[in-house]
Amino acid sequence: MQQSPLRALYPETDFEFGEIHGMSIAQRTKKNDLGPDYIADLSAIRRRLFVGHAVPEWLAAHNISVPRRLLEYNQLDNGAVIVRLHRQQYLLIDSVQDSTHDDIFAIEQGRHGDVLVIAYEAAEIACGGPHVDELVAELCPMDITNNASDSWIATRFAHCELALRRLDAPAHYRILCSPADARFVFGILSEATLERDGVVLGFDDYRALLNRGDRTS
Repeated sequence: MQQSPLRALYPETDFEFGEIHGMSIAQRTKKNDLGPDYIADLSAIRRRLFVGHAVPEWLAAHNISVPRRLLEYNQLDNGAVIVRLHRQQYLLIDSVQDSTHDDIFAIEQGRHGDVLVIAYEAAEIACGGPHVDELVAELCPMDITNNASDSWIATRFAHCELALRRLDAPAHYRILCSPADARFVFGILSEATLERDGVVLGFDDYRALLNRGDRTS
């Protein structure tokens, strides 16, 4: 079983751990007092990269419509997304809720006709709360306030190259970075979050937060 690249940053005394999609990850905090600002490790979310000129038609057969423009994503069922990373590269990121894409994640890695299927190894972090826009502005030199809601923002953040996107209901950010950069990025974000009386959450805590709705005020 894999371990989340961020697991070591979660104290055993403060969290319950478990397995999600074959990854050992913090699931729930044992603390009762949850501040308005939060950060969570979502690295266990399933991801697949599809490469090749035939990807759009191949994914359409799996009921997935791909974006037309580069660095743009389409919303899928239950919060899953499909991102166009390059001219012939598309990244599928699964939902944290009940997935409707189990069939495609069950497909073996490798070449399937004119399509190459690859597991996409990355760390994923969620951060939100009333101060999250201020926090992102501090760490990101790029002004992202005018980006379209379906923009996949590839940028420098806390001196690391990564991608982020802004979600609504509740309003928050999801950050995707390399496992090598994950501990540094998470450390910076968690320190800033805790300074604002926020909290570090587990995977299931984040899922429950989505079900509760907006916590930004």
